[in-house]
Amino acid sequence: MTAIKINEQIIEDINLGKENAFSILYDCYFSYLCAYATTYVFDPDEAKEVVNDVFISIWHNKGHLSFPIHSYLMRGVQNRCLNYIRALHTRERVLDEYREELLAVQEEFCKNDNNPLQLLEVEELKDQVNAVIHSLSAKCRLIFEKYLYEGMSPQEIADEQAISVNTVRVHIKNAMDHIKLQLGSTTGILLLLLIRWRN
Repeated sequence: MTAIKINEQIIEDINLGKENAFSILYDCYFSYLCAYATTYVFDPDEAKEVVNDVFISIWHNKGHLSFPIHSYLMRGVQNRCLNYIRALHTRERVLDEYREELLAVQEEFCKNDNNPLQLLEVEELKDQVNAVIHSLSAKCRLIFEKYLYEGMSPQEIADEQAISVNTVRVHIKNAMDHIKLQLGSTTGILLLLLIRWRN
């Protein structure tokens, strides 16, 4: 991001409806805001949609923008990320208790002024979670990876593995408890969310 290019004149020009000024703002901030949004929604494609929605809103609100605009953009992205997370609650047809917990922590995190990128670099976060997951027993790891990475429900995993759904739930709970124990409750859940889009 080259925010130094964004001066008061550019914001005034956007307020006057000058598309070239809007393009400068978009080019300067798009990649940065996408990276920022991804740290909340953990899905790069959805993050792009969020950021584009923010810019559409900027253009529709031209005439009422003020300088500096950085905080306004960041807050707009954060609010839209929160809306996206809340929409997941209704978009998912069936939310089991563990997926519900993941979404609840993700929503709470988005409502605060924290940012996962302030904890560690993304690759380091992924490595930490992957190391903890790989320390699980083979069966527990297999079930948890199907649950986390493939998005399978406990019932679907039980059917595929020819085991009871209660056994699946025990393995998922054990995996989540182990991750919370190793990485901390909130951080562990956030890191789980973060790596869901790794593939």
